[in-house]
Amino acid sequence: MHEATPDSTPALIEFTDIAMTFRDTKRSFRAIDKLSLAIPRGQFCCVVGPSGCGKSTLLNLAAGLLQPTRGRVCYDGKPVVGVNTRVGYVTQKDNLLPWRTVRANVNLALELRALGKAEISRRTDEVLELVGLTGFGDVYPSQLSGGMRKRVTLARTLVYEPEVILADEPFGALDSQLRTVLQGELLDIRARTNATVLFITHDLGEAIALGDRVLVMSARPSRVLLDEPVNLPTPRDVFSARFDPEYARLHETLWAALSPEVESGVPT
Repeated sequence: MHEATPDSTPALIEFTDIAMTFRDTKRSFRAIDKLSLAIPRGQFCCVVGPSGCGKSTLLNLAAGLLQPTRGRVCYDGKPVVGVNTRVGYVTQKDNLLPWRTVRANVNLALELRALGKAEISRRTDEVLELVGLTGFGDVYPSQLSGGMRKRVTLARTLVYEPEVILADEPFGALDSQLRTVLQGELLDIRARTNATVLFITHDLGEAIALGDRVLVMSARPSRVLLDEPVNLPTPRDVFSARFDPEYARLHETLWAALSPEVESGVPT
């Protein structure tokens, strides 16, 4: 195993000697310690690790929703000191507003930015087409399948054209067939938008199929145990990639690093 090393490309997101301690009235615990990590512009970086190890905390730090106890988080060379409006966040739960149509859910962020009606309509139409929801703009969330709701969530993130997509297990609740379809669509969207992606998953196969790079995090207090490039052909077919010998090699390598951490019994 080897420690994470910065990519030669200038970092868009950079964590330097990060520690993160959480406290309440009864106890405190350190979620992350001595973590340094650089993510270059345009990279699809996947993060795996045992439950409770601080994977989601990384996203919250990059988004400016948390400030580290020690160390520094930088975005495009500048410290992140408040909410980072240049990133988009996709969570496992869709959090769609049930009283708003698909179109109204998607364009909410643009309304809050006080864009003109014509610009809002144009960008909403474009992003609905991008995620395969043309014709569903006037439908309410309750009328959609789980996969279509996930597409709405992705559209809502993409509509304001973020440079970075922060994704916290976005496909975790879906069945395997639908997950494979949406994984492929996410790769297509990423190729068309050139977005940088920081993607959290529990699924090693998903990490290998999607990522340019996979990070394995340790049990709490978390640090990067393994930083592994994914040398699979691009553009990538997420289904056929699983039959590539390199996929099997990567899976074995990543599991060898991850399994002792999972077996250590970190609470969920």
